Parts: sequence; structure tokens; C-alpha cells
Amino acid sequence: MNRLIRNLEEYIRETLDVVIDVKIWIGAEKLPFYLRDRYAFYQTDLLNRQFLIMVARERNEQTPATILKHLLTAEHLWDGEALFVDQQVTAYNRKRLIEHKVPFVIPGNQMYLPSLAADLREYFRTSRKISTQFSPSTQTVVLNALLNNYKSPYTPTKLSYQLGYTPMTLTRAFDELKTCGVGEVKVEGRGRMLYFEDNREGLWNKAKGFMRNPVKKRLRIKPLKFLFPGVTAGLTALAKYTLLTEPMQETFAFSLEEWKIQRQQNEIIEVPLNEIEAYQVEIWRYEPRMFAQNDVVDRFSLYLSLKEDDDERVQSALNELLENAKW
Repeated sequence: MNRLIRNLEEYIRETLDVVIDVKIWIGAEKLPFYLRDRYAFYQTDLLNRQFLIMVARERNEQTPATILKHLLTAEHLWDGEALFVDQQVTAYNRKRLIEHKVPFVIPGNQMYLPSLAADLREYFRTSRKISTQFSPSTQTVVLNALLNNYKSPYTPTKLSYQLGYTPMTLTRAFDELKTCGVGEVKVEGRGRMLYFEDNREGLWNKAKGFMRNPVKKRLRIKPLKFLFPGVTAGLTALAKYTLLTEPMQETFAFSLEEWKIQRQQNEIIEVPLNEIEAYQVEIWRYEPRMFAQNDVVDRFSLYLSLKEDDDERVQSALNELLENAKW
């Protein structure tokens, strides 16, 4: 069940570029037993709307009419809209769900959110005003080529084991790289193969204009009594790669999923950003541990996270960071 929720969060992030935080809905205990027996109930906020998520427990597929009845029953105890989620639904039943106007998400396959149609149109209309940027999964494909096995062609299935994304998500990443002119995609047999024609340095120069700052949010917290188990990032990491003096405040990076776990396991107290005696925490758009070496974030992601810093010393260190890259 937890894996399906993670797939749901990833699918929403990759499809809409929106990060959702899915939590268990404690109000489920008030529902009839037959609903609690058939579904696990969660809640989340999507584009400023609260959704009750009903995740099918059973593998036996129910009829769309039955699912609609169950959604309406659950909505009596929920101030918002219910959303059906399953790992797999037949094409026939997906069509029937749409005919019944049942909101649903099949991670990696399809979503139908009729009540959000206008909000989504406005969201994408606004997003298109921003310069084109890679999705997190596409950026990790490039980083993997820069930092790991560069010459071999890639397939969505093989990369899914390395990067933790679904093959369908990586297929979209391949399309994005091809559209941006960064990679070449060829169909060989039944599979798709991704090639990079440039060497590492050429790939970086071609791709960096599309690559985004991996940091989604920065915050400061009071020091903990034990060693903080995050990946070293920010100026702390830059000092380890270059001659920059190490800052007094250590910086650590987490994925959103890791940070949720940290909050559950530790009593974390946020403080103002100008607090001196504090850790700085960065919440990343993708897993910072994926390419970390010796618990330090990779140099390319580090560069992207600090390139907007106006400090001349930082800019000089960033130049040194790339000059020392093993192309």
C-alpha cells in the first residue's frame, strides 16, 4: 500500500509538477466497516483543494457504479471530494469511470479529475510562461549520464532500477530529452533506447540551460543532540569540493519523503532563516542521496543549487567546482 502511495505522489509530481503530501485520514474510523475493509483512506491537498483518497485494498476489480456509490458514502464524512486510486484498472472500466464522472488516478497510467479541469488549465497556462525546465526524473537521467556510465545506451526498464522511477515516467523523460534536443531516442526491436551524442562536457553544456535548481525549499532548524543524518549540501558541500572556507552553519539535503520520516522520528523545531546557531535544511525535488559520494551531494546538483548566489566567493568556488569535474 505504501508503495502505491509513493507511486501516486511521484505520478502527480511528474505529470503536474506538483508535490503532494499524502497522509492517513484518521476520520476513516467513522466509516462503515465494509468501506474500511475494501479501501485504505488517505488525504491530501492538490492545487489548494482537499481530497479524500480511497485506495482499493482488493485485487478484484469493482464495478464503476459500485465505486461511485462508495465515494459518495465516504464524502458524507469529508468536507471535500473523494478520489479513487488503484494500481490497475481495465481499459473498459476506466472508460466507465469517466462516464460516471468518478475522479480517479491510476499511477503511471491515467488520471481523471473533472472538478480540477479549470484549475489545471490555469495552472498549465501560468506554468508555460516560465522558461522550459526539465522534470526531476529527466534531470536525474542527465545526472546519471554525467556521473555514472555515460557511453552505454539507456532503456526505461534498466534506468528504473537505478533511479527508482517507473519505466513509464522514464519514457516521458526520454521524450523530453529528445524534444529539447539533448538526447537521441531510437526504437530498437520493441524497446526504446536513449543515446547522448555529446561527450560529458558537451552534454552538460547542452543540458544545463534546461536543468533546474534541485532545492524546492530551504529552512533552518535547531541543532539536534545527535549527528544529523542528512546528505551534506549547500556551502558546507561546496567547501568540501573547493577551497571555500567551511561555514559555521552546516547544510543538509533531504528528499521530501526523507524529510517526512525525519519529522516523524525527531522533535524538529524550525527557527528564522537568519538564526546563527542552526542547521540549514534543503528539501530537494529528487533524491539527493542518489548521486552523493561520501554523503556529499554531487557537484552538478550542487552547482545548480547555488548558481544564483551573488557572493563573489561562492561564484569563484563554483567555477573551481566545474573546472575540477572529471569530463
